[in-house]
Amino acid sequence: MRTLGLSRVALVAMVVVAIVAVSGLSVFILAPGARTLRLEAFEFGFDGHFGGPTLRVKVGETLRITLVNRGGIEHEFMVVRDVNEFLEQIQLKVRELQAKGLKEEQIKTSEEIEEIHENFVAVKLMVGGKESMEVEVDRGETAQFEVTFRAPGTFYYVCAEFEATFPSTHADRGMYGTIIVEA
Repeated sequence: MRTLGLSRVALVAMVVVAIVAVSGLSVFILAPGARTLRLEAFEFGFDGHFGGPTLRVKVGETLRITLVNRGGIEHEFMVVRDVNEFLEQIQLKVRELQAKGLKEEQIKTSEEIEEIHENFVAVKLMVGGKESMEVEVDRGETAQFEVTFRAPGTFYYVCAEFEATFPSTHADRGMYGTIIVEA
């Protein structure tokens, strides 16, 4: 009986791998105890040049993430609940500030844009023992941080950086991934 059960498990695992391989999806299923993850940032994706892998974690699980910037420009990592609304609010604010005559650098560093980040951050990161809403990594740099998910649901990790894409963000170009937190 045990051999038959293992054969079924192996068959199911092969089918899942085949579906993921054929569909081109990247999915990381992080089992309890698997607490480390390495992501590489490129233009405009995590672990590739578009989007990012789907991460599955359990409520209460802490991920220790190493973010390596392999791209040619600065990137960031933050976790939001609603990526579409987040990006829409940023674009509305950029247009509003442009209409007021603010220049690109003034907009990128404005308190209004920072406030949108603060309002949409769903889970704070722990960086060097301190809470932060985002981690920024310049080209060629590496950052390490932790994130713990206290509630189930769907979250998104995004790069909302403007460098080389203003007035759009990197996330507008597809640089975000999904985090599914299971109870």
